[in-house]
Amino acid sequence: MENEEIVTPYLSEEINLKKITPLRTIWEMGRITAWQNFAHHPTCSQYKKHYFSIGKVKLCVGCTSLYSMVVASLIAFFAAYDFFRVNAIILPIVYVYGILAFGIHLLIRPEKKWLKSFFRASLGLGAGAYLAVIVLGPVWWIRLILIAFIPFEFVLFFTVRGKKANLAICEDCVLHHADPPCDPMKNTEIRINNLNSLIDSQISGLKVARQKALEEKAKDDEIDKSEIIEEKKEEI
Repeated sequence: MENEEIVTPYLSEEINLKKITPLRTIWEMGRITAWQNFAHHPTCSQYKKHYFSIGKVKLCVGCTSLYSMVVASLIAFFAAYDFFRVNAIILPIVYVYGILAFGIHLLIRPEKKWLKSFFRASLGLGAGAYLAVIVLGPVWWIRLILIAFIPFEFVLFFTVRGKKANLAICEDCVLHHADPPCDPMKNTEIRINNLNSLIDSQISGLKVARQKALEEKAKDDEIDKSEIIEEKKEEI
């Protein structure tokens, strides 16, 4: 990996906005921040094992696998509700499987994208089973206890992963310590600020142009009034 050329979009502060319109501006702002909202990792070649590429869209491997499996498992649960109601023991087993899969993932830290996707999908399957258990809970207070544990599990999940997990590779990247440095967070902030400055400049220009137009209109109105008064004087 050290011998590979690193391809990164975070050394340029260029904004691709040839014409400023509300729709184009929203699109460009979304494009600049897309890696944070969808890929969850920088979209440089160093992180290629951490995101899927669907055309120009980059999606986080972990989150895409996890949440898509949560949705799929819930669809399967409600589609076969009677089966799971009769065989409810399956759901806790699946939940435990998901937790174990997540634990194994943390221990081995797989490098292969498909393996990481498998473990995160397993966790998503377990999460879907947990929600299904809540629906099938025998009594209301058990359901409340299970619901109360959801925030705790979220906190535990993100604590175990670590706050800087999505940018961990940057710390040891040679471009991160280059001149100028490759800093995805700072680069994104700079480009957003440049975009906002461009919009502010455009708005200021429109205000100035509008003010000039109003002043010219007022002058024309004054000239018209003067001409009308002169015409009335001549008639008298």
